[in-house]
Amino acid sequence: MKKRWIALLTVAMLFAFTAGVVAQPAVQSITASLANDFKFTLNGEAWTPMDNGQPMAPIVYNGRTYLPVRAIAEALNIKVDWDEANRTVILGEAPAPAEEPAPAEEPAPAEEPAPAEEPAPAEEPAPAAELAIEPTQYDLSKSNVQDIPIKITWGKATKITGIKAVAKTSLGDLTLEPKEGAHYVVEGDVLTIKKELTQLVPFPMNMVPTGTPLTLTITFDDGVKEFLIKVVD
Repeated sequence: MKKRWIALLTVAMLFAFTAGVVAQPAVQSITASLANDFKFTLNGEAWTPMDNGQPMAPIVYNGRTYLPVRAIAEALNIKVDWDEANRTVILGEAPAPAEEPAPAEEPAPAEEPAPAEEPAPAEEPAPAAELAIEPTQYDLSKSNVQDIPIKITWGKATKITGIKAVAKTSLGDLTLEPKEGAHYVVEGDVLTIKKELTQLVPFPMNMVPTGTPLTLTITFDDGVKEFLIKVVD
């Protein structure tokens, strides 16, 4: 409802202000009719335009009805004012004054481009580490058997695929087949030969002659390394 009234406000200028304002040269004289028999409702209730306590009638001109803008604005609680200098009816809040544009800044002088730097020579890539184990041999006390830790430098290898053990005895070569988990484990860069490896020997360790060598052939997915275990007292 209020939107319809506001639309009427924009065209209902003739009775908006005093006769002194209307008398300005830019206002044209017209012949219109007062419609004293027109009735109005506002939000469902009868309403009459008022000016200083006196009822006002709309006018009819060229088949259109014009209403007093101030009376309608005040009835709808819309602030209304008159800007004499600009001959402008102001409904609601007055527009903020236009700000004068700031003077354009003069562009700074262009800087001379810095000379291009010569690219640094590419560094030679460090050589890839080679597959290695440390230590490469171990003295195994047959009276105090312990786990044997071996540090691995992997190089291009990524895993151990198997280990084979061969003991040189007076009776000939004795081949052992260690199993991962039971006889050795790999954790990160450490291979641990577990003391349970000696359980693969078919006789007690105290019967193994001192100095007997046991060679472990450690097979990686990219290379092979040998580890020597020497039995000592």
